[in-house]
Amino acid sequence: MTIIDSHNHVGTIRKARQSGGDLVAKMDKAGVERAVMFPFVEGDFTNDEIRVAHKEFPDRLIPYCAVNPWNAGALDELRRCIETDGFKGLKLHPTINGYHLSDPLLCDPLFEACGEYGIPIVVHGASDLRNCPPEFALMAARFPNVTLIMAHMGFFWSVDQAIRFANEYPNLYLETSRVPIFEIQKAVSEVGADKVIWGTDSPFVDYKLEFEKMSGAAEDRAAYEKIVGGNIARILKL
Repeated sequence: MTIIDSHNHVGTIRKARQSGGDLVAKMDKAGVERAVMFPFVEGDFTNDEIRVAHKEFPDRLIPYCAVNPWNAGALDELRRCIETDGFKGLKLHPTINGYHLSDPLLCDPLFEACGEYGIPIVVHGASDLRNCPPEFALMAARFPNVTLIMAHMGFFWSVDQAIRFANEYPNLYLETSRVPIFEIQKAVSEVGADKVIWGTDSPFVDYKLEFEKMSGAAEDRAAYEKIVGGNIARILKL
């Protein structure tokens, strides 16, 4: 089994910083083999530091790009990251960047491209208006061929909604970063281990604690292994 963390930020903003080396050091201390990374999405961000970190640690760090759909070059940047740099997924944050996930003009072209390339989309999915679970349901229904991952699984007001929609849509997955273990256990019990994916959201967390809490996520070893690596490995075809 390969343990894979599906949610990390690499780069620098005013309030946080994490290099590829910083992330790998945390992974080593926790016993994590591989990790998905993408930029911080505050301000005028780029994917440049993700490119650098992936070149430094190609066997440990899995690159996703992030784009702001309001930018005219967002679709071009997505295609460049995938075709030229081998990026494996897309990160969106509707709350920070100020749009609704289900906005067809802004988001449909990105979803169409991800469906074309066969890559997943991970979206900030706390109980915020612009990316609450019903927004995910609309996009999961509109793009059934796109794997859509709800980061933070609707925590904390909308976890029940998130679970209901994950049960309804085969392409919608729940990701556990910064979610308490009780809600994670509920999701595993009600939607199944196949639809739950572990992530940390570093550097905004105690990395080791975010991993260790997952030991209580499922009652059997096979389910645990799916959650902490098997599911995202299958999605990314690793």
